[in-house]
Amino acid sequence: MKISRPKPPRFFAFFRPALSTIIALIGSFIAGAIILVMIGSNPGLVYQTIFTEAWYTEFGLRKTLVETTPFLIVAAGLVVCFRAGIWNVGVPGQMIIGGLLSNVVGYSLGPLPSPILIPLMLAAGTVAGIAWVLLPAIMKARWGLNEIVTTLMMNFIAIDLQLYLVKSPLRDPYISTHPMTTPVVRTAELPDIPGTQVHIGLIIAIALAIVVYFLMSRTTYGYQFKVIGSNLKAARYAGLPIGKLIILSLLISGAAAGLAGGVQVAGVMRNIDPEWVPSYGLEAVPLVFLANLNALAAIPFSFLFSTFLVGGDQMHRAMGIPIFFIDVILGLMLLFFAAGESVKRVKLNIRSDRE
Repeated sequence: MKISRPKPPRFFAFFRPALSTIIALIGSFIAGAIILVMIGSNPGLVYQTIFTEAWYTEFGLRKTLVETTPFLIVAAGLVVCFRAGIWNVGVPGQMIIGGLLSNVVGYSLGPLPSPILIPLMLAAGTVAGIAWVLLPAIMKARWGLNEIVTTLMMNFIAIDLQLYLVKSPLRDPYISTHPMTTPVVRTAELPDIPGTQVHIGLIIAIALAIVVYFLMSRTTYGYQFKVIGSNLKAARYAGLPIGKLIILSLLISGAAAGLAGGVQVAGVMRNIDPEWVPSYGLEAVPLVFLANLNALAAIPFSFLFSTFLVGGDQMHRAMGIPIFFIDVILGLMLLFFAAGESVKRVKLNIRSDRE
């Protein structure tokens, strides 16, 4: 006689998919508190400073929302390629190239009105991101070359190319002290959301996250991405166009990265420093996994990560704690998340063996 096991309460069933994320958040805060105690700091005061400066001051909240934008745009693109089992670590290079081309469009087409110029700028950044990831995508799909290596190498090429372009052909002749590109015209700047001092890039980012969510959960392409990411052999057996899907997933991710670069230029920077190397691409990796590869869940996590970025900077200024403590917290989150996922897989294997 088979004895049926009692089903867990609905409350626990609801939170089960996010169990690893909850463990990661709680574990990282506890481990971070232990580290702070060991170096002679008050954990409660440190955490209070981070969240207070990021959420409860006008400057902090505005900056947190502004920083949320590139995190969310990049994360939405990474959700697609990570679901397909593809690693795009070339986001910094794609953002650089997207920002450069957006900057050129933003000042060279200055006479155009904002409703035309801004979409052209963002489209230029998107196309530049696609172009910069296209070669690694083809090499992965055609010859099976490791996309981690190829996309990473494209970062270094983008950094060197930016140094050359900003210091020579794209340098603003009116700036003699430090080489910078010509700033975009006023009509190319992203307007603020009505009633706020946050540019509309935040709305673009949220809209992109929603589109990616529906792409992954409601379309055939989304299902195919999940199949090749979870079981490549089954995907081949089913006759899925694996090469096409690999290229498409990387192109979507590169497009998002290029768009993020364009939004940063149009909404925040206006021109480009030769040493600009955005870190959102690497920092968004743990963000995407903590969100369980869910584009909608990436929205609050992007806000959380930008909270650490902004609040951590203010914490460093006010309390003298090294700024890299924030990187320690984010790294601990990823470690605890991996530990939680490992425990879940062990339990699933034990259960399947018993059955």
